[in-house]
Amino acid sequence: MNSPDPALAQPFRLHRATVPAEWIDVNDHMNVERYYHVLYRAQVEVTEHLELGRNYVASRGLSKMVVESNFRFERELRLGEQVEVRSRLLGVDRKRIHFFHELWNLDRDMRAAVGEQIDVHVDLATRRSAPLPEDVLARLQRIVAAQAALPAVPARLTLAR
Repeated sequence: MNSPDPALAQPFRLHRATVPAEWIDVNDHMNVERYYHVLYRAQVEVTEHLELGRNYVASRGLSKMVVESNFRFERELRLGEQVEVRSRLLGVDRKRIHFFHELWNLDRDMRAAVGEQIDVHVDLATRRSAPLPEDVLARLQRIVAAQAALPAVPARLTLAR
């Protein structure tokens, strides 16, 4: 077996934002709905980065859908603060992909929230779960192996059944 590719052994840092006024609630901090929004946008960007997005759906008739998620809010975010999502793949099997996202406050260098989800791979013609194509599975397994060298994360979801 080949050793993990060190170039893959880092979180994906694909989504950044500045907390705008319309995200601020009556408590003068970012509304919980916007935490979900930021983590969802990061998930979309990671999906595209992993070549599982629009082109994948259009060319293969396959996709992935969320079947389980977990969020934890750790710190408030305030107006004008810079945020970044650091995303990882924690696991993959024939039909499922386990994602982990950390929402960081760049101004205070503190983690503000974590989001985790498991997606199931589906055939859009049948609307049922379907195995990942071998080339896709192998590519995702390489990323999981490389990112396994990163510090452990407090995962709550699992691919084990």
